[in-house]
Formats: sequence, structure tokens, C-alpha cells
Amino acid sequence: MDAMTDNQHSKKWQCRWATPHDRDALLALFESAFGQPMPGGLWQWKYARQKKPGMLAYIEDGIIAYYGGMPRTFSLNGKAIKAVQICDVMVAPKMRGILTRRGPFMQTADTFLSEQAGTDKPFRFAFGFPSDRHARLGEKTGWYTRSGTFLETVWPAKLAQPHLSVWFKTRPLGLHDSTTVNTLWQIMQSTLPDCLIPRKDADFFNWRYHRHPSYAYTTYVVSRRWRNKPVGIFALRDHGPGHGMELMDLLGPPDTLPILLNTALRITKRAGRKRLFSWVTPAVLERLPTPETTQTISGVYVTPDYKQKIEEQHLHWWLMGGDTDFH
Repeated sequence: MDAMTDNQHSKKWQCRWATPHDRDALLALFESAFGQPMPGGLWQWKYARQKKPGMLAYIEDGIIAYYGGMPRTFSLNGKAIKAVQICDVMVAPKMRGILTRRGPFMQTADTFLSEQAGTDKPFRFAFGFPSDRHARLGEKTGWYTRSGTFLETVWPAKLAQPHLSVWFKTRPLGLHDSTTVNTLWQIMQSTLPDCLIPRKDADFFNWRYHRHPSYAYTTYVVSRRWRNKPVGIFALRDHGPGHGMELMDLLGPPDTLPILLNTALRITKRAGRKRLFSWVTPAVLERLPTPETTQTISGVYVTPDYKQKIEEQHLHWWLMGGDTDFH
């Protein structure tokens, strides 16, 4: 179908907040926009707990654009900061030619961000990891600007150091470990000054890794063998023999992160995988052993007023693959 002109629909489409009743229509829009379906359970996992999951534009025969967001809470020097993570930005293929300020795609983004993100708004800032095309568009329109870098790092499984297992023991993380997770989260916050750290408490681990509807993760607690004292937690996702094991998350004080990485390498090697890889920001990588390879994989984008704060206060993003909605 030919792209419609802005004038053809400038008076026919409207914006409103999405509701749970829009789920099936939005899943249909997702499939038409991206060429593949999203499981209904994954949509529920992202948006079920929200009153305003996203802004949509619609015409008489259906939804034509959507700009979604998931609430996240960050910790900065002991202070909680509410943020929103932008996701599922999409437009119906027939509307892709309309990229003017008054077009439906632009208006969903403008309305969402102007109402939800900023000083004295529900969320102090919006952030995300857009595609190159959306990143360029976001910078051109002033929605967001690049504030950080996501790196893909790789460690060969053969680098695992078996002697460390004498001093530490590992077991699966269970739903009964809420106190352990929350204690380590409190310690981590206090030992990473000037870092923007997404909340990693027990509720987060249960939601992100134990209740994910599409992917299977394994989470582990590492403790000192003789004192039985937990030193950290990590999460893995096995991508199979051809791709390796992905390190999704690390929780614990900075000086224990190399121990967690080594334990993850031992599990990777034991599973017959040749490599452990991870998405990390530079602040995380600085606390880890040097990887075999490192490459820039994505930018971290944030609403412009908060980027200014980040630069003025010399803040650092503390993000990993588990902080995306697509790993």
C-alpha cells in the first residue's frame, strides 16, 4: 500500500494513552511493523503493571503508531530516581512516510515525553537503546541524545580459574533468597558513587529472570565457602553451542565482580560453551578482568535535560544486557 500523505490523515487520527484492551491490536501492529510476532505473554510482562504503558495514535480502522515505556527506578548516591525506559516504538508500514512534526509517529513521542519525562513529571528522565534510525530521528527532533555506550565484551571460557572454587561455593538463586538479594543490592548502591544504577532488588530479579515468559535464565549466588557469606549474584542466558553463554547481570560490591565473572566462566566451560559474552557500559567493564574482544554495540540515549546533569556531575551509567527488554 502506498504511504499516506500527512494531509490525508492530519484530521482523522488522534492520540490517546493505551489501555489493556488495546493489547491485541498493538500486538498486530508490532507484527506488521517488525515482521515478526511478539508473544502475548511478553507484552503482559512488560506492561501489565502500568496505568499508562504508552501513547498510541489511531484512525477509524485501527492503531497506526505506538510509543511505549517501562518504569524503572535508578539509584544515584543513595537517592532513588524514577525513570522510564522507552521500548516498542513502532508505526504502521502505511504511515512510515509521514515523519513531520504533526504526523502520528512524531505526536505519540512528543506527547509521551512531554507529559511523562522531566522535572516535576512522573519520571525524571526517559532513556533507551534505539536503533540507529530512531536514534538519528530522536536527536534531530530533540527527544533524546546519546549519553553513553553499550559494549559487547567476550571472554573465552578457557580463561576460567579453577583454583578460586576452593574459596567460594555456588548455588542456584531461589525465590526464598529475597533477603540475600536485597542485602547485596544495598551494599552495591553504597559502593558505586556517582553511578546511575538500575534497581536490582529481589522484586527486580524475580520479575526479570524468574518470571520472564519467553527466555530461560539461570541465576546463582556465590558465597565464601567457610563462612557461608554471600558475596554476589549473577544471571546467565545460554544461547547454545554456536553463540555461547551471555552474562546478563551482576550484583555485589565492585571488588567481588571478578569472582562472579570467573564463576560464570566456569559454568560456561562446564556447559560446553566456548565463550561468555556480555553487554556492559564502560563503568561496569572497568571493574572486570580485561575481555578478549570489545566492540561498541549500541548507544545509551537519554532526554537532553538529564544528559546535561550527567555531564555536569560526571555521572556514569551502570547498565548490562539484563537492563534491556530484548535480551
